[in-house]
Amino acid sequence: MSTVPPAPENSSQQFTSSKDAKAQAKAAKAYQKANRPWFKKKRFWLLGLIALVIILSIASQGGEDADTATDEPTQSAAQEPTEDAASEDAAAEEEAAAEEEAAAEEEAAAEEALEVSAQQMIDDLESNALKAKTTYEGKLVTVTGYVGSIDASGNYFALDPEPDAFILTGVQVQIDESHIETVSNYSQGQQVSVTGTVTSVGEVMGYSIDADTLG
Repeated sequence: MSTVPPAPENSSQQFTSSKDAKAQAKAAKAYQKANRPWFKKKRFWLLGLIALVIILSIASQGGEDADTATDEPTQSAAQEPTEDAASEDAAAEEEAAAEEEAAAEEEAAAEEALEVSAQQMIDDLESNALKAKTTYEGKLVTVTGYVGSIDASGNYFALDPEPDAFILTGVQVQIDESHIETVSNYSQGQQVSVTGTVTSVGEVMGYSIDADTLG
């Protein structure tokens, strides 16, 4: 019967010592890692990097908002004078156009007015009433004659072919409020000129003229 020899004591001790040494080394490494300065830890740098990115993002967004807020009043201020100037220009153009149109109408009226005497109109009517109607009715005329009777109500006055004429068929000038002061200063037999439109022609009643201007 064989006997197994006992294991040498030195081998067991060596194994235990080696195992303890590794554990101690591992513990020392962990301790050293745990006690590193805060600025050498990876977690710190990662958190710091994230915080930096957030700060930069907020700062950038705030700058854009400030620029936008600054630009909007500037643009509004720049637009207001432009709109006001455009409105003033348009108003000036309209006013100028209206003045030109009024001047053109006055000039056209002056050019188109038929100049004739009250005597000539009465002679034409007595000669041929139909021809006189065709010649004068609806036309703008400037008639020269002498003040006859003046209506007390201020509606009309007679324009005679000569001073102190006694006629049944003549020229009756219709006036409005704008002419009252002028006609109030007329005297019978005074020579005047009337520019207006002939509204009616008849062999009995003669001519009726709506006055525009009195001279």
